[in-house]
Amino acid sequence: MEMIILLRRAAFFLMKELFLCCARHRTICRKLIFGGAITTVAGAFLHMWFLAWHVTVSSDNSLNGSMQLSETLNEAGIDKFQIFPASSVISLNSSIEVIPSVRIKGKRAGVVNIDRRKIDNELKSIASPPPHRIPTSPLDRYIRTLSPIEALVFAKKEIEHAPIITEHPELYAPLFQNVSVFKRSYELMEMTFKIYIYRDGKRPVFHYPQLKGIYASEGWFMQLMEANKQFVTKDPERAHLFYLPYSVRRLEMALYKPNSHNLRPLSNFLRDYVNMIAAKYPFWNRTHGSDHFFVACHDWGPYTTTAHQELKENTIKVLCNADISEGIFKAGKDVSLPETTIRTPRRPHRYIGGGNRVSQRPILAFFAGYMHGRVRPILLKYWKKDEDMKIYRRLPVHVSQKMSYVQHMKSMKY
Repeated sequence: MEMIILLRRAAFFLMKELFLCCARHRTICRKLIFGGAITTVAGAFLHMWFLAWHVTVSSDNSLNGSMQLSETLNEAGIDKFQIFPASSVISLNSSIEVIPSVRIKGKRAGVVNIDRRKIDNELKSIASPPPHRIPTSPLDRYIRTLSPIEALVFAKKEIEHAPIITEHPELYAPLFQNVSVFKRSYELMEMTFKIYIYRDGKRPVFHYPQLKGIYASEGWFMQLMEANKQFVTKDPERAHLFYLPYSVRRLEMALYKPNSHNLRPLSNFLRDYVNMIAAKYPFWNRTHGSDHFFVACHDWGPYTTTAHQELKENTIKVLCNADISEGIFKAGKDVSLPETTIRTPRRPHRYIGGGNRVSQRPILAFFAGYMHGRVRPILLKYWKKDEDMKIYRRLPVHVSQKMSYVQHMKSMKY
């Protein structure tokens, strides 16, 4: 600090002497400017020479309108600071995209106005990486060290010795054959169960869910499963099940010729896909497809498997058309999926659920629809006369004007 004061006094003295000299000799204005320039350059040189020994950072202007800097950097404290480059640096294997620079608008120094909407739109377009799930207990950490088969063996032993419970705030015990076993098996499922999703297959048949209409159940399953972080694994060696991510509805729209009544092109397409999977990966041939599954809500879902014997017989089929009489759906192995109509994908829960409590619903059972198949005409014949049930072919206009289809669904017990 003493050195700075001495330099300032010397500069002031030199400027004063120069001005008096110019006044005595009546120096012209151009020479005065030239002399001032020389003095300025000399002062800058002295200042740079001084900074080589001692650096002072001082800013009266705020940084981004909030922070003021007044720090003295020396060799001992330089490691406390980090330098960030102006451009983003991302590894080649990263799934994160670079956010383009956002123009900052400011009316005066120290005031920064950022276009928040533009930033939000750009962030929405970026797929954030899956968060690392930290094991919550020693048991969870131990299970992560096991192979899929070892995890299943461990889970079986744990279920056999499940702690006995008689009451649970979320489970009604009389509904279960053994509520203690169910609770323990569900807990272990959440800790151990992993699914691998094949990335093979192009749109529109694969990885392109149909989220609207009467076949939306299969589309929403695909949508939620591919976005899942808990059960989906990227390592097929750690998977218990393998998901074939195709949509039968998309398959129909892409390959079916209207009014041809020929499903052979659809089943041949799936046959070729499964053969490609079996040739490319070892997992299908390892179990002949018994640990693979697909989801189909379209009525044609079961019939599209007929061209491949193992796809038809061995895979786990999650179907809305779960008719065991056709010989494709097998109870105990395959799964029945409720068919749910989604009208607005942006608000999928709209028109679904709600209504009064079951004890306050006046209709025992309700049905309205076309009479295809052999079961529906039989139900209509025997249930139509029951006063507690509302059974129709198609919902009559005079009935729907008083009570819509959705209102009927929300007013029935079953």
